[in-house]
Amino acid sequence: MKKFLMAAAPLALLGACSGGGGSDGLQAGEWTMTTTMTDIEMPGMPEEMVAQMREQMGEQTDTSTRCITEEEAADPGASLFAPEDASEDCDFTNSTVEGGVINVSGTCEAPGGQEGSATMAIEGTYTATTMDAELSVDVQGGPMEMSMSGTMTAERTGDCPADG
Repeated sequence: MKKFLMAAAPLALLGACSGGGGSDGLQAGEWTMTTTMTDIEMPGMPEEMVAQMREQMGEQTDTSTRCITEEEAADPGASLFAPEDASEDCDFTNSTVEGGVINVSGTCEAPGGQEGSATMAIEGTYTATTMDAELSVDVQGGPMEMSMSGTMTAERTGDCPADG
C-alpha cells in the first residue's frame, strides 16, 4: 500500500504534463522532482497511530530525476514522470496546463491487481524550468481508506547526460 501511495504522487505530476495545449515552453533536459506528503487522515484509526504516521511522513521525501527529451518537452505524454512500477490504469478527467497554471485530477487503480484506487488532484504553477504544486490523494477500497496531502516541486537541473 505504501508503494501505491508514493507512486500516486508522481502520477499526479505526470498528469499535469499530459493534455492541455502543448508544452507551453517546458524545456528539455534533466529534471528533478521532489514529493513530500505533509498530512494524512485515516477515518476509524486511533489518533495515536495517525499522529505517528504523520511524524514518519514528515521525515520522508521522494526525489527522482528524469531526462526529458526535446520530443517529450514539445508534446508531454502521460508516461513522462511515471515511476517504472506505476499503474497503467489511470484516467485523468481534468488535465489543464496552460498560462503557467496546473489543474489536474484523475483516478488510478491499485497496481498488480490489488484492491482499491486513488483519486488525485494537483493544483499549482509552472515555468519553463520549474513546477510547484499542492497534491491531494484519497485512497478508497483495499485494506483501509485514507486521505493524504503534500507538496511537489520539480526543476530543470541541467542538460541530460550524454549517452555513453
